[in-house]
Amino acid sequence: MTLLLPSEALRARRDVARGSLAPLAHGLLDELQPLIDRPPAVPAEKALLSRAGGRCAMDGTLLEYDPFDPRHRCPRCGREYAGEEHDRFRLYWHHLFLAERTLHAAVLGNLLDDRRCDALAAALLEQYADRYLDYPNRDNVLGPSRPFFSTYLESIWLLQLVLAIDLLEKSEHPASSQASLGIRVRERLVAPSAELIASFDEGMSNRQVWNNAALVAAGRLLGRSEMVQRAISGPSGIVAHLDHALLADGSWYEGENYHLFAHRGLWYGVGLAEQAGFVFSRTLAARFMDGFAAPFRTILPDLTYPSRRDSQYAVSVRQLRFAESCELGLARGDDRRLVGMLARLYDPAVPRTRTGRAATSADVERNLPATGLSRADLSWRSLLFARETLPALVAAPLRSDLLPAQGFAVLRRRDGDVYAALDFGHSGGGHGHPDRLNVLLMDGATRWFDDPGTGSYVDRSLHWYRSTLAHTAPLVDGRSQPRAHGSLLAFDEQHAAAWVSASIELMPGLRIGRTVVLLDDYLVDLLEWDADVEHEMALPLHGLDLVDDAGRPLPRTATPIVGGAGLEDGFSFLARTARIETPATKFALVRSVQGADGDPTAELRGWVRAEPEPAWWSADAPDVPTRPGMAPMLLPRVFGRRGRLLGVWSWRDAVADVVTEGRLLETASPALEVRRRDGRRDRHAVVDAGWRIDLEQPGGARDRILLEGLRRSPQTPPQDDVAPPRSSRQTPLPAAFVLGEPHYRRSEERWAEAGAPHADLRIGVEPGPVLQIELLVEPSSRLFVVEGTQNVLDNEPAAINGDGVQLYLACGEIESAWLLVPRRDSDDVWITPITGWGTGLEVNARWQSTRAGYRLTARIPLPAGCTTPELDLLVNETAPGRARRRGQLVLSGAEGEFVYLRGDRHDRHRLLRFTIPDV
Repeated sequence: MTLLLPSEALRARRDVARGSLAPLAHGLLDELQPLIDRPPAVPAEKALLSRAGGRCAMDGTLLEYDPFDPRHRCPRCGREYAGEEHDRFRLYWHHLFLAERTLHAAVLGNLLDDRRCDALAAALLEQYADRYLDYPNRDNVLGPSRPFFSTYLESIWLLQLVLAIDLLEKSEHPASSQASLGIRVRERLVAPSAELIASFDEGMSNRQVWNNAALVAAGRLLGRSEMVQRAISGPSGIVAHLDHALLADGSWYEGENYHLFAHRGLWYGVGLAEQAGFVFSRTLAARFMDGFAAPFRTILPDLTYPSRRDSQYAVSVRQLRFAESCELGLARGDDRRLVGMLARLYDPAVPRTRTGRAATSADVERNLPATGLSRADLSWRSLLFARETLPALVAAPLRSDLLPAQGFAVLRRRDGDVYAALDFGHSGGGHGHPDRLNVLLMDGATRWFDDPGTGSYVDRSLHWYRSTLAHTAPLVDGRSQPRAHGSLLAFDEQHAAAWVSASIELMPGLRIGRTVVLLDDYLVDLLEWDADVEHEMALPLHGLDLVDDAGRPLPRTATPIVGGAGLEDGFSFLARTARIETPATKFALVRSVQGADGDPTAELRGWVRAEPEPAWWSADAPDVPTRPGMAPMLLPRVFGRRGRLLGVWSWRDAVADVVTEGRLLETASPALEVRRRDGRRDRHAVVDAGWRIDLEQPGGARDRILLEGLRRSPQTPPQDDVAPPRSSRQTPLPAAFVLGEPHYRRSEERWAEAGAPHADLRIGVEPGPVLQIELLVEPSSRLFVVEGTQNVLDNEPAAINGDGVQLYLACGEIESAWLLVPRRDSDDVWITPITGWGTGLEVNARWQSTRAGYRLTARIPLPAGCTTPELDLLVNETAPGRARRRGQLVLSGAEGEFVYLRGDRHDRHRLLRFTIPDV
């Protein structure tokens, strides 16, 4: 028995590889031939993630990866790049490429009885066993790793190698040297790598899925039953992921992009666990099966995925890994949804371009343009698991759909060519965006209300794409939405229209609802809110401008837009901001500026009315990640305790005018009349049973439609990722603390391995009142980042990667935070305010060198009446030879925590509360 298949099943696949799937087997063998002819050397260095590495400096496009050509070329503009940052980033792809080719060779050697393939797999395993411990486990981005910069990448890499050595050892004709090779691979590669992976548990993250799969495979190879059991049934094991992270509708909680990645990892994990004898419950097994179809349920008319959350923009379904996902799902059971998708993906009329299979890097995505596909384009997975023959492939029309656990409703008309969606539900965890009640709208390939997804994780633009302002979602009080889950109120589709309605409580006492009604040629959008106190409500509208009756842009005055100061509030990214002078009319007229994707013939027209009366602003905002530069944006802003914003949007010139009866806030259900270009009038009204539409037909007859589907109780995902409440504990001042092992937030090295960092801290108060902080950090190498240094690694402040202090302070509603870094040539301290923490307080600081470290003092005048300040202090520490910080000492405690990806951010609820005596 192998790790993936029973022995008899593996023998049966040899006939399949020589029969119905022979074109696939021969294609894989042809691609492997250059490596068979000249076995490659594995790289001597580990991969490096940096801001510049692997991307075009002009537009951020990933540079091409060719395993046989080390040049770095942009596939879009053709520019070539050189330098260590590009060479080291290329190793990210190349290590994974070689690991997958090791497995390719082992699979083909076994199925085709090809000893040349076995020899190639053995040679690559031998090299990696010799090299592995020489790769430094240092300066990683997201978890410990030797060949890579993140743990989950090492998990994917290790998984390929473990499966390869397992298949080699189960070969029909094993080489005499394989026994000794197996021992070396286990001792020098698999065991230490598995221990490293096991040391970094990422909970419910999509990345932990791959850690689990690697640990099940490695644990079985090593005979470590406790490792296998924990990876399957532990608190963040495969069962927990199926039960909590894969939602009841089969979708991964972080959205389509991470579903596609996580479900592939679950495919490995579930299969490995089943081969180990584990039996999943019927509920979880069915949910796993639904996961094969879940991402295809939300696809756009142009067969791309919605770019929700931290997704790459406009990823096409027409890529081999998505066809293979359908094949692997069908290998486990019938599903007409997968059959219908394969009919589209295997459509012979679709032009073929390169599939990219010859350069794939295991299971790490590298998105390519759409291409026609066939079964011969798949990978080793299909060679081992796909059906010998497929059922008849029939592409049924795409219909409206609802993923209730995900909280995403898709409305489709004209056989799926017209598409609208409301993204209302699960916030998506750490990869989620603050965009609850976001609306998408497409007509064929024309994108009107779009989701930009995310560009590079190491570029500053990441913070724009993670703002509410970058979406078509409600923006409250100028700040990006807090993390929350929305509730479904209604969903229904009838012969001529469909609707969805949802709501969310974004903050205590503020309930926002949004209703979307879609017909073949226009959309009605109603945003409503009710609160205990007054709020400013705004709705970003991208690619649009406010015009007069003749279609001319309305006059405006250049004026700064005031909004939240946080980097992910988005306002710092805007340019050419202006206040628009609006005439006294009920409806404002809105038009698209340049058509869709540069098509001057496409036009979106909108009629927008709000109560209370809105103020209209315009600005230029960053365009979607694939189009560098800026694009126009409108921002209507309404101030009031309650209000409504109504929009009617027409993209096929079907609507001539829109009228409402009375004031929007005078009735519980505003009546709306849409006057068509051909003279017909459609009347809309909210009624007790749902949303009623009276459609005027040619000749004057009326077709009454009642959209129902009301939920008796709102359906809300569990609130499982909101901030915990603050501690009520108070510490009187003055207070002294010794920061040591319980306070250490580590990277690769544990506290003792890092030299047992510690600090003595005293917090006092002087008359004024003035908060006084005295900090002694010993031992310390005093590796202070020089002021003005640019961070070439990522989008975090450079100063966090050296010795220094992060200080966070709040007095009621007044709060501030600073990075404090000593200047080497004086007793001054470089003070940098931390974005998003306000500017209501000021700090003065000095420092001096000590025998084994440094002493830093800081004084902060407190506002009058502040008797319970809240504070946290973090000491960054590093060591010679490192590019990133080694760890942090955290006053509020950090036992078991890791420092990766934290930057200078800190959760407000972590601050400790102190009391000030009378002074």
